[in-house]
Amino acid sequence: MSSQPSDQRRYLRFPPQEWEIALIQCSDAATDEENFHPEIAGLVMEESRAGCGLVVLERQLKEKLTEGDHCQVKVASLGVVLAEVMWIRSVEDGISRVGLRYVE
Repeated sequence: MSSQPSDQRRYLRFPPQEWEIALIQCSDAATDEENFHPEIAGLVMEESRAGCGLVVLERQLKEKLTEGDHCQVKVASLGVVLAEVMWIRSVEDGISRVGLRYVE
C-alpha cells in the first residue's frame, strides 16, 4: 500500500448548493468572462479546492469532450478557470457524471 494519498482523496469535498451550475467551454484557449462561450451546462454534485463533479446530459458531451481533454469552466459565481476532464461515467441512459480537475 502506498504512503502517498491518491489525488482522489487529497482534498476535502463539500456539497454545493442544490442549484449550483457549471458552464463549460470545450476549448482550452485562455479566455475572460466577456469571451467565454459555454457549450455544456451541468449540475454541480460535489466540489473541492482541486475540482468538481458534474451531472450532464450525454448529448451535450457527444463529440465535444473526452477524458484527458482540457476545457474552460465557470462554476457558480467563480471566474473562468482551466480544467482537465479526469473521467466521464454513464449514470443511466442519457445522463453522465464528469470529473474535472482545475489546472490553474
